[in-house]
Parts: sequence; structure tokens; C-alpha cells
Amino acid sequence: MQGRRTVTALVSSAGRYLGTVEPFEVPDPWWAYVEGVTGHLDQVLGVPTAVVRLLRADHAESGRGGPVTYHVEVLDPPRQGMLAGSAPECWPDVLADHSLRSSWARPAGPRELVDWATRASQASGRPLAGRPVQVKTWNLSCVYRLSTVDGTVWAKTTAHFGGDEAASIRLARRHDPGLAPEVLVHDPVGRRFLMRNGSGTDCWAAPVETVQAVVRRWVAVQAAIAGVHGTAGGQAITGGQAIRRVRAIGGVRQRQPASLLDELPRLLHGELKTRLNVDELAAAHDLRDRVPELIAELESSGLPSTLVHGDLHPGNMLSDGTAHVLIDWAESHLGHPAFDIWTLLRWLPAEQRDAVEATWVREWMTHRPASDPKRALRPMAVLGLLLNAVLYQRFLDNIEPSERVYHEDDPASEIRVAIKGAG
Repeated sequence: MQGRRTVTALVSSAGRYLGTVEPFEVPDPWWAYVEGVTGHLDQVLGVPTAVVRLLRADHAESGRGGPVTYHVEVLDPPRQGMLAGSAPECWPDVLADHSLRSSWARPAGPRELVDWATRASQASGRPLAGRPVQVKTWNLSCVYRLSTVDGTVWAKTTAHFGGDEAASIRLARRHDPGLAPEVLVHDPVGRRFLMRNGSGTDCWAAPVETVQAVVRRWVAVQAAIAGVHGTAGGQAITGGQAIRRVRAIGGVRQRQPASLLDELPRLLHGELKTRLNVDELAAAHDLRDRVPELIAELESSGLPSTLVHGDLHPGNMLSDGTAHVLIDWAESHLGHPAFDIWTLLRWLPAEQRDAVEATWVREWMTHRPASDPKRALRPMAVLGLLLNAVLYQRFLDNIEPSERVYHEDDPASEIRVAIKGAG
């Protein structure tokens, strides 16, 4: 059943196998979200637990639900009699290191993150007021929620191949301090940071007026950033020019549509060609040849290169009706702002799309009167999918085999949708 997970936990201490907890169900189907997993195990074993990594998921085609197996570490000796079984035959493989394994996906990794977060929070004047809770862990990040004497804060560590999320958040906050969570402590070398909790709830069921309010504020931030960092002689800097000015926004990576000119051929001649049939592959090559035309149309809209959130969907918008906060900046980058509205419109209910699109167009025309924002939407509907396909392949190229289940089919899926949309 995709709506629930049936969890098997192989439990260890400092990498030494202790036993298995009797399989149990978790209502939340998403494999990366582990608060329900550790909450059950904490109660059963009587000690704090941490999911080290996903070992197996049987519903790879759905990305959620079904039987899953995790490697779990206990941080103290567990309650007697709750673990059973000898080490499975796969245990040496579980412990065997992999060159692409994330730091937090090793037995000592979760504890190291918690210890760092505890020290960092204490040093910033926020000693803990409760036990840290592991909320999410997968190949891209590990996230803990910490209760402190000064409220809730979040500790996050991110993949070595990702961007500097904290740098993007701080850049956005220079222009609208309330629209992104405050970064309290930042360790760029360790790729981890503490941030203050964002107020409100996600916007999956929010009224369209709330989404429009977020879009207005975000466009204002993007326009301001472009005005500060992205003009030359009074003219908006476009994708090709922005690549040459990467130092203008320190710490924020590039993900320009123009990069597809180099990246898409590599994608189509790599692993992806084994996942597309002959007709799909031929259509993908035809689409590759159209990329310069699509980029030219995109840039003719007159919108500048700027900070892009990169994953702008209602779940990454928090609102309490007054305050609005954008969270999860892991895929933020310097690129074309139409990517964000294209992403958001894919996720919104059909009845909200026209109104939100109109708001986005109107706001950009206010900030850039000579622009034609609507002209960017058609090419981005194809270029966005191609950019995502390249991004997902980057994930696959940088994560160990057991973690590929999260993204295995994503590059091919995005290419198929792009082919259909461009037809």
C-alpha cells in the first residue's frame, strides 16, 4: 500500500549489529521523512535513535510507501529484550563504506550532526530545552528539529555536490528579511547550518490570495537582487552574461538555461540513453537541437538573471495568514526567474494557476516595465524539464547505489514530458 510504510530497522551501536525491531507501519509514506520511524523506535527501545540511511525500498517505481529497510543507530544502550536476531548476511555490505556516501549516512554521522548543532546552538545563546528530533534524511540532506530556550531551530547538513543553501538564504534576506528563515550559525566547510523556525503552515491548501502574496514578495526580491548584482550599463544581464559574472553573487551556484548547450548532449550520450526507447531518444536529440532557439526566446522576454529558489512549490511556502516564509533552498541558484513560476504552476491546483501566473507577470512588468514576462513561459515549459533532467542525473552521478532509488527514473521522466510538451 503506497499510503503507508512497513518499516524494518536493522539496529546497531557504533556500527555493531544489535538486532532487528519487529516490523511496524508508519503513516507517512515518504521514505526520506523519518520522524515517525525514530519516534516509534525511541519508544520501543527507550533511547534516542537515528536513521543512518535507507537500505532497501520495494516500491521504487512509486517513490513512497511499501516495505522499506533502514539502518538505525541507537545513541545509548537500548532496553533489554526489544531486539532479536543474528546479524543478517547483508550486514558486512551495510557497513562497507562507499566513496559517494554522505557524511550523515555513516554510523557516527547523525550523532556528529546532533553534537555540532547542540554546541552551535549553545554558543549562539540558545541551549537545548529538549531532545533533538530527526525529521528527514536522504542523499541530499539530513535535518533535525531542536527545541531551545529561544524557540525551535533547525539543523541541516547538505550534500557535497549541492549549492550553499545558507548563502542563498542570506542573500534573499538582505532584500526581504521575513521571506526566508534566519540563518543563526553557518559552517560552510562542514556544509551545515542552524536556522530559526519559520512561522505558519505549508500552503498546500492555502487560498490563492496567500500564494499571490508570496509571489509578489519573491518577485520583488528577485528584481532587487538583479538590480544590485545583475545589470551592466543599465541593461539586464542575461544567462550567458551571468555565467561570466558568477563572482557577483558569492556562494550561489549557476544553473543557467545556457548550460544545457553543454550538459544536454552529455546527458543524452550517458546513462539516460539506456532508459529511453529508440523513438524517445531520437526525439530527445531533436529537442536538443532546438535548445538555442528556446533559449533565445526565453531571453527575449527581457527578464534578468537572478536568484532562483529552485523548488518553489506550496509545501515550501509557510504562511500564518500574515507572515510568509520560503523554506528548503537546497536547489537555489543563479538562473532565470521563470523557472520558479513554472515550477509553482506545475504544483498548484488548476483553479489557481491563471490568477497566480497573472500576478507573476504583472509584478515583473512593474519592476521591469520594458520586459515581456509572459513570453518566458512557453520556452521555460520545455527548458525547465531539461534543466531538471540534468539536475536529477547530477544527483544519480553523486550518490551511492542504494540511494539511487529516490531518483532513478527522474531524468527519463522529465525528458519524456519535455518531448511531449515540445511536440
